[in-house]
Amino acid sequence: MTRVVQYDEVGGPEVLRIREVQTPNPGEGKVAVRVGAAGINPFDAKMRSGFFPVETPFPRRLGSDLAGTVTAVGEGAAYWDGTPVVVGDEVLGHGAGALAEQVVVRAENLTRRPEGLSIEAAGSLHVPALTAVSVLHTVPVGAGDTVLVGGGSGAVGFLVAQLAAAAGAQVIATAHPRNHEMLRSAGVIPVAYGEGLADRVRELGPVTAVYDCQGREALDAGVELGVPVERMVAIAAYAAIEELGVLNVERGARTTQNLASIAEQVADGSLVFPIAQTFPLDAVVEAFQALETSHAPGKIVITCERS
Repeated sequence: MTRVVQYDEVGGPEVLRIREVQTPNPGEGKVAVRVGAAGINPFDAKMRSGFFPVETPFPRRLGSDLAGTVTAVGEGAAYWDGTPVVVGDEVLGHGAGALAEQVVVRAENLTRRPEGLSIEAAGSLHVPALTAVSVLHTVPVGAGDTVLVGGGSGAVGFLVAQLAAAAGAQVIATAHPRNHEMLRSAGVIPVAYGEGLADRVRELGPVTAVYDCQGREALDAGVELGVPVERMVAIAAYAAIEELGVLNVERGARTTQNLASIAEQVADGSLVFPIAQTFPLDAVVEAFQALETSHAPGKIVITCERS
């Protein structure tokens, strides 16, 4: 038997339960992973709350991002590059219902965990990394560009800001003043969010692209600053896609190969990926309460192995 997170109704974090289910066995092309760490994302909270209606019957599982150790291998299971998976491999990636002690996932959705990448960072990297890559894939920037990132101290926003800076762009990012030094350390120009944002950004020079990684504020500022809507991307302010005509983030770059590349960059220090807090599986309710309130920059991570 293995312990998993389930819920029987939509609602707040208090609807989450820890239950024991039959230990899964991998079928063709799949592997079983003993989960060491699993990051939680705003999307998970929106699924649990009913913000995103789904028809999946209750009880439902939760989570997608994970890192751990391969414990069993199904026939023909291979990584995204065709290399066979072997029992004992340390991996990261994603799989449905990742908030669990063990989970079965498609091998092609996994990559090896690089040496030097912590289990906590690896277990929470998938969604932020591939969302960040997808933002820059949707509206590429480079030398000569100045990009405004909304929510630059969040897990996605901080990666987006670093990737845009690495591409040669000047990066301005909104954040609470307590997080400005973190942005400066990554070569990013911080600005306070709130009323008057467009005026504060205008003083820093013309903006050529806007990335929403938190909400609508940066997009509205972009409109006020005259940035073309085809140079603005929304990942959080869904209503702005229709109301303003800005772009929804494309999904073509959400590949395991790109995840492997970001994992290597975090492992070697080229990219910084902070962890805000870790919680044991038994404290999953508290973990989601932390996720859904103001917290330190970085990811909320659940460690799933029994103590």
